[in-house]
Amino acid sequence: MNEGTAIEIAKQKMRELGICENDYIFRYRHLRIDPLEKRILKGENNLFILISPSYYVKITSKAGEYNMLDTGINEMQHVHRGLITVENLSEKQLDVRFIQIIPLEKRKNK
Repeated sequence: MNEGTAIEIAKQKMRELGICENDYIFRYRHLRIDPLEKRILKGENNLFILISPSYYVKITSKAGEYNMLDTGINEMQHVHRGLITVENLSEKQLDVRFIQIIPLEKRKNK
């Protein structure tokens, strides 16, 4: 998936959640995952859209799983939220890239 497609998906997801276009920001996340490393990303109110998957990466969240090595998965999930586990299943360093969508907190004037 390229960045443009990810941004369009993100905009649609935010509309579905009732969040206006000016009420969130995008952040590009490029992770370097060491061999056999497991890393947890915390994004309870955020969306993470996988844009450069690797064959040897496993990503799990409450939204689903992405794991090309698991032939039992019928549909790979590219959009994740909540606690996200990113796991390198290979013995080589991997690059994994996401677009992170962060809703902005509304500030009340006093």
